[in-house]
This record gives sequence, structure tokens and C-alpha cells, in this order.
Amino acid sequence: MVAQYQEFIDGVKNHAGLSETDEARQAAVHVVEAVARHLDGVDQQQLATALPETIRSSVRWGLENASAHSLEEFLQDVAQRTERTPERARYLAQGVLSELTAQDRALADTLEHRLPDEFSALFAAPGGGPPPDWRAASADDRPRPLDAGELERALEQLVGWAGDTERISREVVLPPERWDPVHRRVNAAQQELSHHASVEERSDGVVVFSLRTRSLGAVTELDLQLAQRIDAAVSEVGSGG
Repeated sequence: MVAQYQEFIDGVKNHAGLSETDEARQAAVHVVEAVARHLDGVDQQQLATALPETIRSSVRWGLENASAHSLEEFLQDVAQRTERTPERARYLAQGVLSELTAQDRALADTLEHRLPDEFSALFAAPGGGPPPDWRAASADDRPRPLDAGELERALEQLVGWAGDTERISREVVLPPERWDPVHRRVNAAQQELSHHASVEERSDGVVVFSLRTRSLGAVTELDLQLAQRIDAAVSEVGSGG
């Protein structure tokens, strides 16, 4: 089914919290280009056929395939195309792909099947409203890095976190059977915040959570929010919750 242009764009604007039609059109084009790099020719053709002509004709088809089919690479690709942070690029991708899902469920199912499992969350509309200051942010806006004093005060309010203004980490030890519920809670927090931790599972049973805003190479308020959610997850599960 070919989506109607205005209906499709209005859906993207609504899901992604965009106010301008041109913003939504550009977001759709950039996200589709990034998705197409993870598809073969047949799937690209199926995607192209379902898009409104105005979007389809603006997309650069036949770009070089992605070197690694990972969600992180995809979000970095969208971020570069849209001149947004990876966190906001994720929100844009969800806005576009969730509207595509609403317009053509069969196509969305096909794309989800072709892409790695970690892409699945992108086909659901983002929840909790746009990231902070989304509507007021300029195209090159970035989250503000914390200075040393701010970080020191923040670490005092967290449990077991240490580090510097470039990265903070926490080591956690729990019985093996407790890790699945911790990971579920952390994954839910990551989806809600559109921000992700680096997780290292060491051979000695210690799991290390590390946080930084990659687009800045620094720790920001967003990292602190996720650290608080990780603390809550560990506390709830560790106490039997």
C-alpha cells in the first residue's frame, strides 16, 4: 500500500514531536536512506514502493551497504545525516518507522524480520514525549557536558559509581538468577530515555555498567538519569523485588 504523503508526514510530525512539514520530510528521507543501507535490493524495492512519491524520489537509493548491521551504527548514521545527537536520532527514527508501521504493517513486519532484533524497538512510537528541549534545540544543539564539580556532587547521590567527566562506571555483583530481571529493567529505562549504557560481563561474574554521551565524549545529565535508573533496578532486584 502506498502511503499518502500528507498523512504520512503528519504522522511523522506527531510521533517525532516536529512542528514543521519540511523537518518531517527531511527526517523521513534520512531515516529511510539509513535503513536502506541494511537491506538488499529486493527489500529496498519493497520499501520504496510503499513510500509516498515525494519521499521516494528524494531518497538516495543504492548507497553503500552498512559495514556492520548494528543499532549503534544505524543511529550514528541517522545522527550524521540529520545533524542530531544519536539520542535524538533514535527518536527521529522511531517517529518515521512507527508511522511506516501504522501505514503498512506487513512491510514493517518484513523489515523487522530482515533487520537485527535490536532494531525492533524502533518500529514502536517513542514514549514519554520528545527528549528535553527538543523543540527549542537548534540543529547542532548538544547536551551539556558536566564539569568536575557538578559530576562530583552528582556521584555522591549515586550508588557505587566512579569516574571522571569523560566516563562513569559501576561494578555490580549479583547471583546469576537475578541478572535477567535487572537487564529487563535497564533495557526499559534505556528505551524510555533513548540513551544506552555500555555493559561488560566479566569472567569473574562482575558486570560493569559504563556511561558517557558518545556524541560528546563526556558525561551529561542524561548519563546521570540512566545511572539512577540502573541503581534502582539493581536495588529492586537485589532486594528481591
